[in-house]
Amino acid sequence: MDFIAIDFEIANNKMSSACSLGMVFVKDNQIVDEKYFLIQPPTLTFLDETTKIHGLTVEDVKNERQFHEIWEDIKHYFEGATIIAHNAQFDMSVLHCCLKEYSIEIPEFEFICSIPLSAKACREKVGNSLVERLHHFDIHLENHHNALHDARACAELVTTCVTVKNKKSLQSYCKTYRSIPIKKFSELKPQTYFKQQKKKKSFTKVVISEISANVQTFNEDHPFFGKNIVFTGELKLDRKDAMQKVVNAGGTIKSGVSGKTHYLIVGKQDKTIVGASGISTKEEKAYSLIEKGTAIKIIGEEEFVDLLGS
Repeated sequence: MDFIAIDFEIANNKMSSACSLGMVFVKDNQIVDEKYFLIQPPTLTFLDETTKIHGLTVEDVKNERQFHEIWEDIKHYFEGATIIAHNAQFDMSVLHCCLKEYSIEIPEFEFICSIPLSAKACREKVGNSLVERLHHFDIHLENHHNALHDARACAELVTTCVTVKNKKSLQSYCKTYRSIPIKKFSELKPQTYFKQQKKKKSFTKVVISEISANVQTFNEDHPFFGKNIVFTGELKLDRKDAMQKVVNAGGTIKSGVSGKTHYLIVGKQDKTIVGASGISTKEEKAYSLIEKGTAIKIIGEEEFVDLLGS
C-alpha cells in the first residue's frame, strides 16, 4: 500500500473510548479497499457533545466487539505501514490510548498528518479543517464525522494533492516536500482526554461557486463591474447577500487576495480569530502587495455600501 487513511470517532472525553473506525487503503494512488468498524467502548458512556458530532449512541454499539477484539483482525495492516489522518494527533492518540487500555503492545509504523501534507498543494491559504481543504480541491464529502466517509475523504485529499503536484506516489511527494513531518508512532506523546474547544465566533461559510448573477444585464459603468472582490471580517450586511450584490453588479468574488484583486472589503475583525493585531491574513497580504505596487483598494463596509449604490 502507498498508505492507509484512518479516522476514529469517540464516545466521551476519554481518548480510549473509540466507538467507530474507518480505514481506507490506497495503492498506486488509487483507493483499493475500505473497512468500517463500530466499536463498543470500555464503558457505554456517550456524551451529548460527542453524539451531536457523529450521531452514534449506546444503542449503535452495545452489541459490537470491543477494540482489542477488532485489533486482532487489523493489527497486521499497521506493521511497517504509512498511516495518514486529518489532524493526526487526535486519531493517533485515540489508537494509542485504546492499545494502552487493553495492554496491547504498541506497534511500529510511520504516520503523517494530512494538514501539512495538503498545505503543499494549496494554491492559497486555506483553513485547516477537513471540510475547508476538501472544498478547496472540489472533493465531495458525503457524511462528515462518519469515520469511513472521513477516512475516504482524507485519502482522496492526499491522492488529489499527489496528482496536482504531478507526482507518482505519496512517497515521491514527500521526497519533494521534505518539510512534511513523518513521525514514528512509538514516539507519539498522546493526549489522553478530549478537550472540546470553545466555539469561536465565526462566519457562516459561503460557497462562492454557488453564487451567480440573477440579473439579465449589467451596468458596465458600475465600479465593481469586471472587478475581483475579496471579503474579510464580519459585515453588518449578510455576507452572502453582499456577495450576491457584487455579482449582480458584474463583479467576481474571490476567496483569497492575489495580484489580480481589485477590492478588499474589510469588516469588523474578531481578535479571537485574527489575533491581537486585529488584522486578518487577507489584509496582511493586501498591504504587502500594495507595497510592491499592486493597485488593490482596501475599503470598509460603509464605503462598500456607497459604491454598491453608485
